[in-house]
Amino acid sequence: MSGLLVLAAVHTKECAMHDFLSARAADLSRLAMTIQTNLDSAEDTIQSFNHTLTELASLGVRDFQITGPVVYARPAGASSDEDDTFTLFQAVLLMPGGIGGAVWDAVEYAEYLGRPHGEPTDLRPRFVPYANCLPLVRAMLVAHVSEMLDRLMRDVRLLG
Repeated sequence: MSGLLVLAAVHTKECAMHDFLSARAADLSRLAMTIQTNLDSAEDTIQSFNHTLTELASLGVRDFQITGPVVYARPAGASSDEDDTFTLFQAVLLMPGGIGGAVWDAVEYAEYLGRPHGEPTDLRPRFVPYANCLPLVRAMLVAHVSEMLDRLMRDVRLLG
């Protein structure tokens, strides 16, 4: 009888592991689908916006830095087990430059956030144009483009 109990316990444990692994596989599949859907939405839209932003920069709309949120964070090394520092990717719109990402070390980003209000920071050295961003970052940028474009339009006022 005890052999049957052991077999039942092993079978129950194997079923639980299978269910856990199936759930993880479904989670990974949903993540990949979400990223791909966002990327598909972003590709033509953001490239079109960047073309127009380049045209606006050539017409004198220059020296603007519009920042959005951090859209992706990853360990600076191969794993957070090996390195406790993180690299952050922030949504930005630079004129000239267009929509892209600013790449930060987490400590530098914290210092940037803690700077005195109004103290300028040049994001150009950190800027990665949209076309050169990781696909995951490009996929995440699309959610913040509208707000950054609205802020640019508020900042550009034509008088006359």
